[in-house]
Amino acid sequence: MIFNLFDIFIFLSFLTLLSEYKRLKNNIFYILFVIIIIYYCVNSNNIWNSDLFNLSLWKGIFLFLIFISFFIVLELIKEKTFDIYSLCFLVFIGSIILIISDNLVTLYLGLELQTFSMFILIAKNRISIKSSEAGLKYFILGALSSGFYLLGLSLLFLFGFGLDIKELLLLSNESVVIISLGLITLSFCFKLSLFPLHFWIPDIYEGSSWDIITLLSTLPKISMICILIQVLINSNIILGFSLLSIGIGTLGALNQSKLKRLLAYSGIGHMGFIVLGYSILSNEGYTVSNMYLVIYMITMIPIFTLIMINNFNTQYVIELSGMKFTNKILSITLVLLILSIAGIPPLSGFISKWFLIWTSIEYKYNISALIIILFSAIGAGYYLRLIKIIYFQKKSSYFLWKDILEKKDSNNEVLILSLGLFLFITLFLIFNFSSLINIINYLIFNSF
Repeated sequence: MIFNLFDIFIFLSFLTLLSEYKRLKNNIFYILFVIIIIYYCVNSNNIWNSDLFNLSLWKGIFLFLIFISFFIVLELIKEKTFDIYSLCFLVFIGSIILIISDNLVTLYLGLELQTFSMFILIAKNRISIKSSEAGLKYFILGALSSGFYLLGLSLLFLFGFGLDIKELLLLSNESVVIISLGLITLSFCFKLSLFPLHFWIPDIYEGSSWDIITLLSTLPKISMICILIQVLINSNIILGFSLLSIGIGTLGALNQSKLKRLLAYSGIGHMGFIVLGYSILSNEGYTVSNMYLVIYMITMIPIFTLIMINNFNTQYVIELSGMKFTNKILSITLVLLILSIAGIPPLSGFISKWFLIWTSIEYKYNISALIIILFSAIGAGYYLRLIKIIYFQKKSSYFLWKDILEKKDSNNEVLILSLGLFLFITLFLIFNFSSLINIINYLIFNSF
Protein backbone atom coordinates (compact mmCIF):
# COMPACT_ATOMS: atom_id res chain seq x y z
CA MET A 1 0.00 0.00 0.00
CA ILE A 2 1.17 3.54 -0.80
CA PHE A 3 -0.43 4.90 2.37
CA ASN A 4 -0.99 3.05 5.64
CA LEU A 5 -3.87 3.70 8.03
CA PHE A 6 -1.78 5.98 10.22
CA ASP A 7 -0.91 8.17 7.22
CA ILE A 8 -4.62 8.51 6.45
CA PHE A 9 -5.30 9.37 10.10
CA ILE A 10 -2.60 12.08 10.02
CA PHE A 11 -4.05 13.53 6.80
CA LEU A 12 -7.59 13.67 8.22
CA SER A 13 -6.27 15.16 11.48
CA PHE A 14 -4.52 17.89 9.52
CA LEU A 15 -7.72 18.70 7.63
CA THR A 16 -9.61 18.89 10.93
CA LEU A 17 -7.01 21.22 12.40
CA LEU A 18 -7.16 23.33 9.26
CA SER A 19 -10.92 23.73 9.66
CA GLU A 20 -10.39 25.07 13.21
CA TYR A 21 -7.50 27.34 12.16
CA LYS A 22 -9.34 30.63 12.71
CA ARG A 23 -10.68 29.74 16.16
CA LEU A 24 -7.62 27.99 17.59
CA LYS A 25 -4.66 29.62 15.86
CA ASN A 26 -3.55 31.36 19.09
CA ASN A 27 -4.00 28.26 21.27
CA ILE A 28 -0.70 26.76 22.46
CA PHE A 29 -2.04 23.16 22.37
CA TYR A 30 -3.21 23.66 18.80
CA ILE A 31 0.24 24.92 17.79
CA LEU A 32 1.97 22.01 19.56
CA PHE A 33 -0.30 19.45 17.87
CA VAL A 34 0.43 20.97 14.45
CA ILE A 35 4.18 20.81 15.19
CA ILE A 36 3.88 17.12 16.17
CA ILE A 37 2.02 16.29 12.94
CA ILE A 38 4.56 18.17 10.80
CA TYR A 39 7.40 16.42 12.65
CA TYR A 40 5.85 13.02 11.91
CA CYS A 41 5.31 13.88 8.24
CA VAL A 42 8.90 15.07 7.84
CA ASN A 43 10.49 12.09 9.59
CA SER A 44 8.35 9.34 8.07
CA ASN A 45 8.49 7.72 4.64
CA ASN A 46 12.07 8.97 4.06
CA ILE A 47 10.71 12.36 2.99
CA TRP A 48 14.14 14.00 2.91
CA ASN A 49 14.99 11.89 -0.15
CA SER A 50 11.70 12.63 -1.92
CA ASP A 51 11.21 14.95 -4.89
CA LEU A 52 9.98 17.71 -2.59
CA PHE A 53 13.48 18.24 -1.16
CA ASN A 54 15.40 17.66 -4.39
CA LEU A 55 14.05 20.65 -6.28
CA SER A 56 16.11 23.11 -8.28
CA LEU A 57 16.40 26.62 -6.87
CA TRP A 58 13.92 28.19 -9.28
CA LYS A 59 11.30 25.54 -8.44
CA GLY A 60 11.95 26.29 -4.79
CA ILE A 61 11.04 29.93 -5.42
CA PHE A 62 7.73 28.89 -7.01
CA LEU A 63 7.07 26.56 -4.08
CA PHE A 64 7.77 29.41 -1.65
CA LEU A 65 5.29 31.65 -3.50
CA ILE A 66 2.69 28.86 -3.31
CA PHE A 67 3.14 28.49 0.47
CA ILE A 68 2.96 32.25 1.14
CA SER A 69 -0.10 32.72 -1.08
CA PHE A 70 -1.90 29.74 0.47
CA PHE A 71 -1.53 30.92 4.06
CA ILE A 72 -2.62 34.45 3.14
CA VAL A 73 -5.71 32.99 1.45
CA LEU A 74 -6.45 31.05 4.65
CA GLU A 75 -6.64 34.39 6.48
CA LEU A 76 -8.91 35.87 3.80
CA ILE A 77 -11.46 33.04 3.69
CA LYS A 78 -14.80 34.24 5.05
CA GLU A 79 -16.52 30.87 5.58
CA LYS A 80 -14.44 29.10 8.22
CA THR A 81 -15.81 25.60 7.62
CA PHE A 82 -14.23 22.17 7.28
CA ASP A 83 -15.26 21.65 3.64
CA ILE A 84 -13.98 25.04 2.44
CA TYR A 85 -10.63 24.58 4.19
CA SER A 86 -10.36 21.02 2.83
CA LEU A 87 -10.99 22.14 -0.75
CA CYS A 88 -8.45 24.96 -0.43
CA PHE A 89 -5.97 22.43 0.93
CA LEU A 90 -6.58 20.16 -2.08
CA VAL A 91 -5.89 23.11 -4.42
CA PHE A 92 -2.67 23.65 -2.47
CA ILE A 93 -1.69 19.96 -2.79
CA GLY A 94 -2.48 20.03 -6.52
CA SER A 95 -0.23 23.08 -6.94
CA ILE A 96 2.65 21.33 -5.15
CA ILE A 97 2.21 18.23 -7.34
CA LEU A 98 2.40 20.41 -10.46
CA ILE A 99 5.63 22.04 -9.29
CA ILE A 100 7.55 18.95 -8.13
CA SER A 101 6.47 16.55 -10.89
CA ASP A 102 8.50 15.79 -14.03
CA ASN A 103 6.02 13.34 -15.56
CA LEU A 104 3.06 14.35 -17.73
CA VAL A 105 0.68 11.81 -16.15
CA THR A 106 1.41 13.07 -12.63
CA LEU A 107 0.99 16.61 -13.91
CA TYR A 108 -2.46 15.71 -15.15
CA LEU A 109 -3.43 14.35 -11.72
CA GLY A 110 -2.33 17.59 -10.06
CA LEU A 111 -4.13 19.61 -12.73
CA GLU A 112 -7.43 17.78 -12.21
CA LEU A 113 -7.12 17.94 -8.42
CA GLN A 114 -6.82 21.71 -8.75
CA THR A 115 -9.62 22.04 -11.30
CA PHE A 116 -12.30 20.03 -9.48
CA SER A 117 -11.54 21.66 -6.12
CA MET A 118 -11.71 25.15 -7.66
CA PHE A 119 -14.95 24.25 -9.46
CA ILE A 120 -16.66 23.42 -6.15
CA LEU A 121 -15.25 26.52 -4.43
CA ILE A 122 -16.45 28.82 -7.21
CA ALA A 123 -19.97 27.33 -7.18
CA LYS A 124 -20.23 27.10 -3.37
CA ASN A 125 -22.92 29.79 -3.11
CA ARG A 126 -25.85 27.64 -4.27
CA ILE A 127 -28.47 30.39 -3.89
CA SER A 128 -26.64 32.65 -6.34
CA ILE A 129 -27.32 32.17 -10.06
CA LYS A 130 -24.06 33.91 -10.97
CA SER A 131 -22.07 31.61 -8.71
CA SER A 132 -23.63 28.50 -10.27
CA GLU A 133 -23.07 29.93 -13.75
CA ALA A 134 -19.44 30.72 -12.94
CA GLY A 135 -18.90 27.19 -11.62
CA LEU A 136 -20.45 25.67 -14.74
CA LYS A 137 -18.32 27.83 -17.05
CA TYR A 138 -15.19 26.97 -15.10
CA PHE A 139 -16.06 23.27 -15.37
CA ILE A 140 -16.65 23.51 -19.16
CA LEU A 141 -13.43 25.43 -19.78
CA GLY A 142 -11.55 23.03 -17.49
CA ALA A 143 -12.93 20.05 -19.43
CA LEU A 144 -11.90 21.69 -22.72
CA SER A 145 -8.37 22.35 -21.49
CA SER A 146 -8.13 18.79 -20.11
CA GLY A 147 -9.19 17.52 -23.53
CA PHE A 148 -6.30 19.35 -25.19
CA TYR A 149 -3.92 18.00 -22.56
CA LEU A 150 -5.07 14.38 -22.98
CA LEU A 151 -4.93 14.72 -26.77
CA GLY A 152 -1.27 15.73 -26.49
CA LEU A 153 -0.58 12.79 -24.16
CA SER A 154 -2.35 10.32 -26.44
CA LEU A 155 -0.26 11.44 -29.44
CA LEU A 156 2.94 10.85 -27.49
CA PHE A 157 1.72 7.44 -26.32
CA LEU A 158 0.52 6.49 -29.83
CA PHE A 159 3.94 7.11 -31.40
CA GLY A 160 5.86 5.39 -28.62
CA PHE A 161 7.36 8.39 -26.84
CA GLY A 162 7.89 8.54 -23.09
CA LEU A 163 5.98 10.86 -20.79
CA ASP A 164 8.96 12.22 -18.86
CA ILE A 165 9.39 15.95 -19.56
CA LYS A 166 13.20 15.88 -19.57
CA GLU A 167 13.28 13.04 -22.11
CA LEU A 168 10.77 14.82 -24.36
CA LEU A 169 12.83 18.01 -24.41
CA LEU A 170 15.77 16.00 -25.80
CA LEU A 171 13.47 15.01 -28.71
CA SER A 172 12.13 18.52 -29.27
CA ASN A 173 12.96 18.38 -33.00
CA GLU A 174 10.44 15.58 -33.56
CA SER A 175 7.23 16.89 -35.16
CA VAL A 176 5.00 14.69 -32.96
CA VAL A 177 6.67 16.03 -29.80
CA ILE A 178 6.24 19.62 -31.03
CA ILE A 179 2.53 19.09 -31.76
CA SER A 180 1.92 17.26 -28.47
CA LEU A 181 3.68 19.84 -26.30
CA GLY A 182 1.88 22.56 -28.28
CA LEU A 183 -1.49 21.02 -27.35
CA ILE A 184 -0.39 20.69 -23.72
CA THR A 185 0.73 24.33 -23.71
CA LEU A 186 -2.65 25.33 -25.16
CA SER A 187 -4.39 23.56 -22.27
CA PHE A 188 -2.39 25.69 -19.81
CA CYS A 189 -3.87 28.88 -21.30
CA PHE A 190 -7.09 28.33 -19.34
CA LYS A 191 -5.42 28.28 -15.92
CA LEU A 192 -3.22 31.23 -16.91
CA SER A 193 -6.19 33.26 -18.26
CA LEU A 194 -4.48 33.55 -21.64
CA PHE A 195 -5.91 33.82 -25.15
CA PRO A 196 -7.64 31.75 -26.60
CA LEU A 197 -9.16 30.20 -23.42
CA HIS A 198 -9.82 33.52 -21.70
CA PHE A 199 -13.36 34.32 -22.83
CA TRP A 200 -15.26 33.16 -19.71
CA ILE A 201 -12.68 34.32 -17.15
CA PRO A 202 -14.51 37.64 -16.37
CA ASP A 203 -17.78 35.73 -15.82
CA ILE A 204 -16.00 33.29 -13.50
CA TYR A 205 -14.54 36.17 -11.48
CA GLU A 206 -17.90 37.93 -11.30
CA GLY A 207 -19.65 34.86 -9.90
CA SER A 208 -16.96 34.09 -7.30
CA SER A 209 -16.45 35.60 -3.87
CA TRP A 210 -13.38 37.77 -3.23
CA ASP A 211 -11.56 35.16 -1.15
CA ILE A 212 -11.96 32.53 -3.89
CA ILE A 213 -10.86 35.06 -6.53
CA THR A 214 -7.66 35.58 -4.53
CA LEU A 215 -7.07 31.82 -4.49
CA LEU A 216 -7.91 31.57 -8.21
CA SER A 217 -5.46 34.37 -9.04
CA THR A 218 -2.50 32.94 -7.14
CA LEU A 219 -1.99 29.19 -6.66
CA PRO A 220 -3.14 27.89 -10.10
CA LYS A 221 -1.28 30.62 -11.99
CA ILE A 222 2.00 30.25 -10.10
CA SER A 223 2.04 26.46 -10.51
CA MET A 224 1.06 26.58 -14.21
CA ILE A 225 3.80 29.10 -15.01
CA CYS A 226 6.31 26.75 -13.38
CA ILE A 227 5.19 23.96 -15.74
CA LEU A 228 4.99 26.25 -18.78
CA ILE A 229 8.68 27.10 -18.42
CA GLN A 230 9.56 23.39 -18.71
CA VAL A 231 7.43 22.43 -21.74
CA LEU A 232 7.85 25.64 -23.77
CA ILE A 233 9.67 24.73 -26.99
CA ASN A 234 7.75 26.71 -29.64
CA SER A 235 8.02 30.36 -28.63
CA ASN A 236 6.18 31.82 -31.64
CA ILE A 237 2.78 30.38 -30.65
CA ILE A 238 2.99 31.45 -27.02
CA LEU A 239 4.33 34.85 -28.11
CA GLY A 240 1.22 35.38 -30.22
CA PHE A 241 -1.02 34.24 -27.35
CA SER A 242 0.70 36.63 -24.94
CA LEU A 243 0.44 39.66 -27.25
CA LEU A 244 -3.24 38.98 -27.93
CA SER A 245 -3.84 38.55 -24.19
CA ILE A 246 -2.21 41.93 -23.51
CA GLY A 247 -4.46 43.61 -26.08
CA ILE A 248 -7.68 41.85 -25.05
CA GLY A 249 -7.06 42.33 -21.32
CA THR A 250 -6.25 46.03 -21.63
CA LEU A 251 -9.08 46.95 -24.00
CA GLY A 252 -11.60 44.76 -22.16
CA ALA A 253 -10.95 46.51 -18.83
CA LEU A 254 -11.44 50.04 -20.17
CA ASN A 255 -15.24 50.14 -20.04
CA GLN A 256 -15.93 47.93 -17.01
CA SER A 257 -18.18 49.19 -14.23
CA LYS A 258 -17.93 45.97 -12.18
CA LEU A 259 -14.76 45.66 -10.13
CA LYS A 260 -14.38 41.88 -10.42
CA ARG A 261 -14.65 41.97 -14.22
CA LEU A 262 -12.15 44.83 -14.37
CA LEU A 263 -9.61 42.88 -12.31
CA ALA A 264 -10.28 39.76 -14.42
CA TYR A 265 -9.38 41.60 -17.62
CA SER A 266 -6.43 43.17 -15.83
CA GLY A 267 -5.22 39.68 -14.89
CA ILE A 268 -5.49 38.54 -18.52
CA GLY A 269 -3.29 41.46 -19.59
CA HIS A 270 -0.68 40.95 -16.88
CA MET A 271 -0.42 37.22 -17.58
CA GLY A 272 0.28 38.22 -21.18
CA PHE A 273 3.16 40.43 -20.00
CA ILE A 274 4.58 37.64 -17.82
CA VAL A 275 4.40 34.93 -20.51
CA LEU A 276 5.87 37.31 -23.11
CA GLY A 277 9.20 37.27 -21.26
CA TYR A 278 9.25 33.46 -21.17
CA SER A 279 8.56 33.30 -24.92
CA ILE A 280 11.89 35.04 -25.60
CA LEU A 281 13.55 31.75 -24.51
CA SER A 282 16.59 33.33 -22.88
CA ASN A 283 17.96 33.58 -19.36
CA GLU A 284 17.28 37.31 -19.36
CA GLY A 285 13.67 36.71 -20.45
CA TYR A 286 13.15 34.18 -17.66
CA THR A 287 14.72 36.59 -15.15
CA VAL A 288 12.46 39.48 -16.16
CA SER A 289 9.29 37.35 -16.20
CA ASN A 290 10.06 35.83 -12.80
CA MET A 291 10.65 39.33 -11.43
CA TYR A 292 7.35 40.48 -13.00
CA LEU A 293 5.53 37.49 -11.47
CA VAL A 294 6.90 38.18 -7.96
CA ILE A 295 6.02 41.89 -8.16
CA TYR A 296 2.57 41.11 -9.59
CA MET A 297 1.75 38.74 -6.72
CA ILE A 298 3.17 41.16 -4.14
CA THR A 299 0.87 43.86 -5.53
CA MET A 300 -2.34 41.99 -6.39
CA ILE A 301 -2.78 40.03 -3.14
CA PRO A 302 -2.86 43.26 -1.05
CA ILE A 303 -5.28 44.85 -3.55
CA PHE A 304 -7.71 41.96 -3.08
CA THR A 305 -7.15 42.14 0.69
CA LEU A 306 -7.86 45.88 0.84
CA ILE A 307 -11.06 45.51 -1.14
CA MET A 308 -12.22 42.78 1.24
CA ILE A 309 -11.33 44.85 4.32
CA ASN A 310 -13.24 47.82 2.90
CA ASN A 311 -16.32 45.77 1.92
CA PHE A 312 -16.39 42.01 1.31
CA ASN A 313 -19.45 42.31 -0.96
CA THR A 314 -18.04 45.02 -3.23
CA GLN A 315 -19.46 44.57 -6.75
CA TYR A 316 -19.14 47.89 -8.58
CA VAL A 317 -16.18 50.22 -9.02
CA ILE A 318 -18.29 53.12 -7.74
CA GLU A 319 -18.52 51.42 -4.32
CA LEU A 320 -14.87 52.40 -3.73
CA SER A 321 -15.83 56.08 -3.89
CA GLY A 322 -15.08 58.14 -0.80
CA MET A 323 -12.71 55.55 0.64
CA LYS A 324 -10.33 58.42 1.43
CA PHE A 325 -12.88 59.88 3.86
CA THR A 326 -13.61 56.59 5.67
CA ASN A 327 -10.09 55.14 5.98
CA LYS A 328 -7.20 57.34 4.92
CA ILE A 329 -4.39 54.86 5.59
CA LEU A 330 -5.99 52.02 3.61
CA SER A 331 -6.94 54.38 0.77
CA ILE A 332 -3.35 55.67 0.45
CA THR A 333 -2.07 52.07 0.50
CA LEU A 334 -4.55 51.03 -2.19
CA VAL A 335 -3.64 54.02 -4.36
CA LEU A 336 0.08 53.19 -4.15
CA LEU A 337 -0.58 49.55 -5.06
CA ILE A 338 -2.79 50.54 -8.02
CA LEU A 339 -0.11 52.96 -9.25
CA SER A 340 2.43 50.15 -9.00
CA ILE A 341 0.33 47.63 -10.94
CA ALA A 342 -0.36 50.33 -13.55
CA GLY A 343 3.38 50.66 -14.14
CA ILE A 344 3.72 54.27 -12.98
CA PRO A 345 7.35 55.23 -12.23
CA PRO A 346 9.18 54.88 -9.94
CA LEU A 347 7.13 52.08 -8.32
CA SER A 348 8.08 48.40 -8.64
CA GLY A 349 5.46 47.68 -11.33
CA PHE A 350 7.19 50.17 -13.62
CA ILE A 351 10.56 48.52 -13.03
CA SER A 352 9.28 45.10 -14.17
CA LYS A 353 7.69 46.54 -17.33
CA TRP A 354 10.76 48.63 -18.10
CA PHE A 355 13.04 45.57 -17.95
CA LEU A 356 10.56 43.60 -20.08
CA ILE A 357 10.71 46.32 -22.77
CA TRP A 358 14.50 46.45 -22.53
CA THR A 359 14.83 42.66 -22.90
CA SER A 360 12.43 42.62 -25.88
CA ILE A 361 14.47 45.28 -27.68
CA GLU A 362 17.76 43.54 -26.85
CA TYR A 363 16.56 40.31 -28.50
CA LYS A 364 15.09 42.14 -31.54
CA TYR A 365 11.44 41.76 -30.48
CA ASN A 366 10.83 45.39 -31.43
CA ILE A 367 7.13 44.97 -32.31
CA SER A 368 6.53 43.29 -28.96
CA ALA A 369 8.25 46.20 -27.20
CA LEU A 370 6.01 48.70 -29.03
CA ILE A 371 2.89 46.71 -28.08
CA ILE A 372 4.01 46.67 -24.43
CA ILE A 373 4.49 50.46 -24.43
CA LEU A 374 1.21 51.14 -26.24
CA PHE A 375 -1.04 48.95 -24.11
CA SER A 376 0.73 49.93 -20.86
CA ALA A 377 -0.14 53.55 -21.63
CA ILE A 378 -3.75 52.64 -22.50
CA GLY A 379 -4.11 50.40 -19.44
CA ALA A 380 -2.93 53.17 -17.10
CA GLY A 381 -6.21 54.92 -17.94
CA TYR A 382 -8.53 52.54 -16.09
CA TYR A 383 -6.16 52.32 -13.12
CA LEU A 384 -6.09 56.12 -12.84
CA ARG A 385 -9.89 56.06 -13.04
CA LEU A 386 -9.92 53.80 -9.98
CA ILE A 387 -7.70 56.26 -8.12
CA LYS A 388 -9.97 59.15 -9.10
CA ILE A 389 -12.99 57.28 -7.69
CA ILE A 390 -11.17 56.31 -4.46
CA TYR A 391 -9.58 59.65 -3.71
CA PHE A 392 -11.57 62.40 -5.38
CA GLN A 393 -15.16 61.18 -5.65
CA LYS A 394 -17.51 61.49 -2.67
CA LYS A 395 -19.50 58.47 -1.56
CA SER A 396 -23.20 58.59 -2.39
CA SER A 397 -25.72 58.45 0.47
CA TYR A 398 -26.82 54.91 -0.52
CA PHE A 399 -23.31 53.44 -0.16
CA LEU A 400 -22.71 55.51 2.99
CA TRP A 401 -25.71 53.97 4.77
CA LYS A 402 -24.76 50.55 3.40
CA ASP A 403 -21.33 50.84 5.05
CA ILE A 404 -22.88 51.99 8.33
CA LEU A 405 -25.45 49.19 8.53
CA GLU A 406 -23.25 46.32 7.32
CA LYS A 407 -21.48 44.17 9.89
CA LYS A 408 -17.71 44.63 9.77
CA ASP A 409 -15.08 42.02 10.57
CA SER A 410 -12.86 43.44 13.29
CA ASN A 411 -10.24 40.65 13.22
CA ASN A 412 -8.00 42.14 10.55
CA GLU A 413 -4.70 42.37 12.43
CA VAL A 414 -2.89 39.71 10.38
CA LEU A 415 -4.24 41.12 7.12
CA ILE A 416 -3.12 44.66 7.97
CA LEU A 417 0.35 43.41 8.98
CA SER A 418 0.56 41.53 5.65
CA LEU A 419 -0.46 44.70 3.82
CA GLY A 420 2.29 46.62 5.59
CA LEU A 421 4.87 44.01 4.56
CA PHE A 422 3.75 44.01 0.91
CA LEU A 423 3.69 47.81 0.79
CA PHE A 424 7.19 47.94 2.28
CA ILE A 425 8.47 45.55 -0.40
CA THR A 426 6.75 47.59 -3.14
CA LEU A 427 8.35 50.84 -1.93
CA PHE A 428 11.70 49.19 -1.12
CA LEU A 429 12.06 48.03 -4.72
CA ILE A 430 11.94 51.68 -5.87
CA PHE A 431 15.31 52.36 -4.31
CA ASN A 432 16.88 48.90 -4.26
CA PHE A 433 15.40 46.90 -7.13
CA SER A 434 18.88 45.67 -8.12
CA SER A 435 18.85 43.31 -5.11
CA LEU A 436 15.79 41.46 -6.45
CA ILE A 437 17.36 41.27 -9.92
CA ASN A 438 20.60 39.85 -8.46
CA ILE A 439 18.68 37.19 -6.52
CA ILE A 440 16.65 36.12 -9.56
CA ASN A 441 19.77 36.16 -11.78
CA TYR A 442 21.51 33.86 -9.32
CA LEU A 443 18.55 31.48 -9.26
CA ILE A 444 18.25 31.41 -13.06
CA PHE A 445 21.92 31.00 -13.93
CA ASN A 446 22.48 28.35 -11.25
CA SER A 447 19.35 26.32 -11.99
CA PHE A 448 18.67 26.03 -15.71
